[in-house]
Amino acid sequence: MGRNEEMEIKISILIVLIKYGWRVRRKKWWCRYPFLPVPPKEWVLWRIETAWGIDSREFGLSKLPPLKTIIKDLFSFGHFLKYVGRY
Repeated sequence: MGRNEEMEIKISILIVLIKYGWRVRRKKWWCRYPFLPVPPKEWVLWRIETAWGIDSREFGLSKLPPLKTIIKDLFSFGHFLKYVGRY
């Protein structure tokens, strides 16, 4: 696989992740502060708990895995979404 093909795959997975992020955004996000189309906090904490086993009731940034692991896991999830055919 060439460097260009690898970059195209990463871009296509990034697009899939952006579409997924838009799909799970908070309902009526424009009506509540912060005025950003982000998922609800409870949902994000639940995803963190199911992905890495961090208790959502005792969440802290220091408990997250290294950034490299988070990025690798996000791209693995995007790859899964893309090839399952959901996005």
